[in-house]
Amino acid sequence: MKRTEVSLDMEAIPLVIRQYLKGATFYDSSCSANAKTLFVSGAERAFLKISKRGSLEREYKMTRFLHKHNVAPNAIAYESDADHDYFLVEAVSGEDGTAERHVENPGKLACVFGEYLKMLHSLPTADCPYDNRTNELLQDAQTKGTDLRNLNPFNYSATDNVVIHGDYCLPNIIMDNFSFKGFIDLGYGGVGDRHYDIYWGLWSLHYNLKTDRYRHLFLDAYGRSNIDDDGLNYFTIVQGGIG
Repeated sequence: MKRTEVSLDMEAIPLVIRQYLKGATFYDSSCSANAKTLFVSGAERAFLKISKRGSLEREYKMTRFLHKHNVAPNAIAYESDADHDYFLVEAVSGEDGTAERHVENPGKLACVFGEYLKMLHSLPTADCPYDNRTNELLQDAQTKGTDLRNLNPFNYSATDNVVIHGDYCLPNIIMDNFSFKGFIDLGYGGVGDRHYDIYWGLWSLHYNLKTDRYRHLFLDAYGRSNIDDDGLNYFTIVQGGIG
């Protein structure tokens, strides 16, 4: 990602965050209009996210939770002022799943993408700060216009029994030549139904690789015995109101 050096008004940054930024150089690496993301190059190699008040708390808590399980970066500091949230998170060494060295070997990429999702879903759910993600997702979908009656034909009952990423896509997994380094952008995570992440993993492979050719490798690597086709169809309908 191209990064442009920028200045930062340190007086506008809360003290609990500011103490980590002394002498640092800042680079704009924002990829969303809803939040500013700065790469911090100094004593800490980190990312500083700045967004509207209340919007980064979930990401902070989920990152902290998953860091304890060694699958996410260190959540260095989080603070709010009257208008904004500030979240400082460790920069994971490596490249995301869309890096050239990864996509040039799409078969291997699809396999490890499935393996690392299986690893995430095998983590213990105890003490996860958000334990009812499916109900939240259904409420979001309904608010955005999805007719949940369309779910009735599927003989499937969603189950919150694994830790989900919530936005499982190739840009949100960091690797070093396919070796796992960490999950990032965890603000939609919690305890939920595995098929939600599987759906988004398949979507990302199709979107980023421009083909469904490697879909079967992803599903095989995850483990087809843990996948219910009705579950995938169920969350395909749900995504009609969220994506």
